[in-house]
Parts: sequence; C-alpha cells; structure tokens
Amino acid sequence: MKLGMLNIFGHLQTLARHHELLASMIYRQIYARYRQSVLGIAWTFVRPVATVTIFTVVFSVIAKFPSDNIPYPLFAFGALLPWTLFNTALGAGIPSLTGQANLVSKIYFPREILPLSAIAASALDFFVALLLFVGMMIFYQVALTWNVFYVLPILFIEILFIIGMTLLLSMVNVWYRDVTHAIGLVLQLWMYLTPIIYPYSMVPEQYRNFYSLNPLVGIVEAFRTAVIKGEPPDIRLLSISFVIGLFTFLIGYGIFKAREFDFADVI
Repeated sequence: MKLGMLNIFGHLQTLARHHELLASMIYRQIYARYRQSVLGIAWTFVRPVATVTIFTVVFSVIAKFPSDNIPYPLFAFGALLPWTLFNTALGAGIPSLTGQANLVSKIYFPREILPLSAIAASALDFFVALLLFVGMMIFYQVALTWNVFYVLPILFIEILFIIGMTLLLSMVNVWYRDVTHAIGLVLQLWMYLTPIIYPYSMVPEQYRNFYSLNPLVGIVEAFRTAVIKGEPPDIRLLSISFVIGLFTFLIGYGIFKAREFDFADVI
C-alpha cells in the first residue's frame, strides 16, 4: 500500500500512456447513456431546469429563504452547477468497476480508467448546463467580472475531491456493494448540508468552522460568489476545500492503486 500511495506521479504517467483507451471509454460512457433516450442530451437541460423550478417554488416562494439579493433561480442554479457535477460523477463512478466486471477480470489496463471515464462523461452534463446558466445570467442582466477566472481553481479543487472520493468508494464497492445502494441517500443528505438552497450566511456563526469542513461548502460558495456576485471568493473557505480535496485525492488514488490487483479475484 505504501508504494501505491508514494508513486502517484508514476501512476499518472502510466495513465497518460493509456490516454487513447481513456478517451474511448469516455465516448462509450456518453454513447451508452443517451443511445436509447428519446430526448438524448436534452436531458442535461431538462434536469437542472426542473430542479431549479422546484427549488424556487418551494424554498423561495413558499419558505421565503433569503438569496443574498440574487434572483433565486440564478442563486440556486449557481450552486447546482458544481453540486450536480459532484453528484453525477459519484453516482456514475462508484459502480463503474462492478458494472464492467468482465473487463476488470479478463483484461489488464489501469483500473482507474473506468471510474475516471465515468467522471469525465458526467462532466458533459456540467458544460451543457453551463450554457443554460450563461443564458440565465444574460436574462437577469448579471455582468461578469475578472473574478470569473476563479472558476478555474475552483473546478480544479472540486475535480481533485471528486476523483479521490470516486476512486476510494468504487474500490470499497468491489467488496461491499452496499456502497452503490447507500450513495443516493448520502448524497441527498449531503446536499442539505451544503449552501445550495440557502446562503452560507444563514448558518449560525458558532457552527461555521465545523460546517466548513464539508469541502463542497467552499467550492459552491466560491463558485456562486465569483460568477454571480462578481467578487473574490472567501479564500479561507476555499483553502479548506483545497486541503481536504488534495488529501482525499492522494489517499483515494494511492489506496486504489495499492489494491487494484485484488479486484479481479473479488469482482
């Protein structure tokens, strides 16, 4: 296990040499997802629009949640973009090994290609929904500022965390299939512990330090602040997310590689 955790750069170099296989698997994931769907890729628009509409009616119109002086549909959508990337990637990536057991048990290749291709395919939803988000910003006449470039490090931090979580949980799922069944409930609870339907300012001050240990807090809050408010994000919150994300990536990738040769015997 120590070798797996200490040789991250070596593993990444091996992965780079298999980039064509990774690209092929990403295409396969996307094609399989939409090939028998009537609406096809249009679902990437339908899902966020439906979710934002429900959130707006329930939490803004009925419950009267504040939204930091931002139109609530834009407020919710600005948080749903990074959240949906996380939610969709984990949902697709965790069962990726057990769902393709024939490949894992018969052919040698870097096993992380399967969860990574699932994550990359899920990112398509994010980028398509991002186009819809841009349209909403134009509709609400929200101008971008130079702070929008914070989105690049924000997404980098989120992707680090996503990869670490997905590799770790997809590995555990090989031994304990309960992970696949439990992840939906866990993600649903996790969403309510993240400032998506309510602003970070609603969290009582005495609980904020503990609350900020959820790495999605810093990511979601920073994305919404940089893009919609046009302000620099809270660097303290984002730094916490970065440290946790990097730690999760190193641990998840290291343990995954240390155990990958056991997958074929168990799966």
